[in-house]
Amino acid sequence: MQSGGETAIGSETNGAAKRTSSVSSTYQLKEDEFAKQQQSPQRTCSSDGVMVKQNGEEYEEGAQERMLKDDSTQKIAKDSTEVKFISENGDAKIDIGVINQASAMGKEELMKFVNDPFWVRMRWILFIGFWLLWAAMLAGAIAIIVMAPKCSAPEPKKLWEESPIVQLDNLDNPTKQLKELEPILYELKDLNVKAISLSSLIKRSSDGGIEDYRAIQREFGDISDLEALIKVANTEGQQIFLELDPNHSSVQHPWFKRSVEKQEPFTSYYVWANGIMDGGKRKPPNNWLSVYGESAWEWNEQRGQYYLHQFNKTQPDLNYNNSAVVKEFGDILTHWLKLGISGFRLANTQYLTEDPDLRDESRSHLAIEFNNYQSLTHVHTRGRAENAAILMKWRGIVHNATDGKGLFALQDDIGADILHVYNLKDTLIDLPQSSHFLTAANFSINATTLHKSISQWIEIAPWPAWNVNGKVHSIRERMPRDVADSITLMTMLLPGTPIFRLSDVRSTKDAFKILSNARTTPTFLYGNTMTRIVQKDVFVYTRIGLKSGNPGYLVAYHTGNDNITIDLSSIPHISEEVNIVAYSSNYAQGLEVTKKLFSDRVPITAQSVVVLTFVQKE
Repeated sequence: MQSGGETAIGSETNGAAKRTSSVSSTYQLKEDEFAKQQQSPQRTCSSDGVMVKQNGEEYEEGAQERMLKDDSTQKIAKDSTEVKFISENGDAKIDIGVINQASAMGKEELMKFVNDPFWVRMRWILFIGFWLLWAAMLAGAIAIIVMAPKCSAPEPKKLWEESPIVQLDNLDNPTKQLKELEPILYELKDLNVKAISLSSLIKRSSDGGIEDYRAIQREFGDISDLEALIKVANTEGQQIFLELDPNHSSVQHPWFKRSVEKQEPFTSYYVWANGIMDGGKRKPPNNWLSVYGESAWEWNEQRGQYYLHQFNKTQPDLNYNNSAVVKEFGDILTHWLKLGISGFRLANTQYLTEDPDLRDESRSHLAIEFNNYQSLTHVHTRGRAENAAILMKWRGIVHNATDGKGLFALQDDIGADILHVYNLKDTLIDLPQSSHFLTAANFSINATTLHKSISQWIEIAPWPAWNVNGKVHSIRERMPRDVADSITLMTMLLPGTPIFRLSDVRSTKDAFKILSNARTTPTFLYGNTMTRIVQKDVFVYTRIGLKSGNPGYLVAYHTGNDNITIDLSSIPHISEEVNIVAYSSNYAQGLEVTKKLFSDRVPITAQSVVVLTFVQKE
């Protein structure tokens, strides 16, 4: 490195290795000096970096530097020229460029414009404009967030949607005492059953009709026993519902006795009508029939009129065309709600009102003998649109008393046409039921019937009830125990709420508990359902979660009589491997049960159920 701050360009050899460097020196020349340089021969650096030659003469490096040295204190008004001397592997190169220097204003000159009105206004305009723009962008961002469509969270399911409903009859307890039902509540809680429906509780007369809508059977206990049972249930996170029949009472009911005597306001609490004289002989007012056949009218000598009974003659129909009767029964519901009942399952509501003009029913097109109930159309006595207005008033009472969490359901099947009328303006019936194919089924029920009936009702009802027990005969009275177990487990994971008796739960206890717990997961509460028939005799349905992380479930019920192996691999979302999570007792008979199976070869025994889980495929 030479003196005077000049950069030396050269090379240095150390043994056999040679190190090269490339260094550039930059100088600024005034325009007239640059012109002189351009007229002179190129400057050449010697290989040793000491001497240079210019105009044929040699100069020392220091002298040359003094010639090119720029006066740093001189103000350059014009564009300056930049010269770069570059040495690369011993060769010297010159890079000449122009530095474009713009003259800048000094501080004193700038200060002259600080208070100029024009620039003052300009600064304020820019300042205000900036913040207005910022506020507009903020408002726009907020508007986008607020107005953008949101993925709303699904509405939480009610307790009776998560849990199966178990009908609990006092006859299930040997002592028949309400206070002795408490251990059964704990038993059901362990099986994740949170919804209990009490049947046969209301006080009845010996003829089977209701004698007092506000009292319970004496052999079951008293109201305080019921309140204690409800308190235990609520502590365990359970709800208790009550089963009532509002259509008719017993002839022993105080209302009927006072109506016979025409005591107000009970005179019109029941449907009364004069007879028709035909050839000197008294006849009923019209051709209406009871569900058991024969005339629906019974003569009362004391009152001198006929009263209507669509069931037994000891069960007179209440007159719900009378608004006082509608209110009376609403007060009965309120009575039980105040005691802690969380809802009701009402029976025979399709018969609530009748044609006030008592017009004859038309003959049915079915070829049925006279006086058979099916021989008439019953448009004037059953399923009338007027029933919906009455039920809506009662539903309002239940939901107001329970903050919308209570149950207002029917015990009977309801047709799609009636359900459409009921739900025309708003949901009227919780858990609409159309389970005749189950309540009347025997062990020979086939996959086609199951597939057709279940898939059709799922499309009609948003959250249906599935009841396997009829009013007269339970499922265990109509078929062998193992087949009854299979149907019980088959209905457990259907979209909707299954309704069982205590015997159904106890018979399938282990598998029931597994499936009852599974019902509380999002896959069942909010997922999709697909039904199909596999290999002619196997009814299959899947429950698919809305999110890919949720497991999928498949339920297969083999209605045939032979043990077979089924291929499920073509079912949408099914994976190659599936896991068994539950099965009916007859599934394991003669079959080695392994947890993991391939979906294209799943063994299944006759009239058994197997429940599989799998990782959902997109």
